[in-house]
Amino acid sequence: MNVDFIQAIQDLAEERGIEEAVLFEAIEAALSSAYRRNFGTAQNVRIDIDRTTGEIHVYSQLKVVEEAQDPLLEISLADAKKINPNYELNDIVLREVTPKDFGRIAAQTAKQ
Repeated sequence: MNVDFIQAIQDLAEERGIEEAVLFEAIEAALSSAYRRNFGTAQNVRIDIDRTTGEIHVYSQLKVVEEAQDPLLEISLADAKKINPNYELNDIVLREVTPKDFGRIAAQTAKQ
């Protein structure tokens, strides 16, 4: 994705009278589904599209627990505190997991 993608979103929003934020949220939701489908994961993921550059980042959302049982969904409090000492139980840690080829998948999803 790039600046042309951002311009296309802005143009579409103007043509259809839809807020840009609504379009971005819809695209981010579609990309989240595409990530799970293409990478066969049950991870809770968050997709962020930089509204200026068009860069896409995928983050795994991990719940802070005393001892992690499922590394796709949880992170231990001890490991979370290594990232940021302010984390507490039940917080959500975002860990970037953007795959190298996700841009191609994102482009295919955006075309749909």
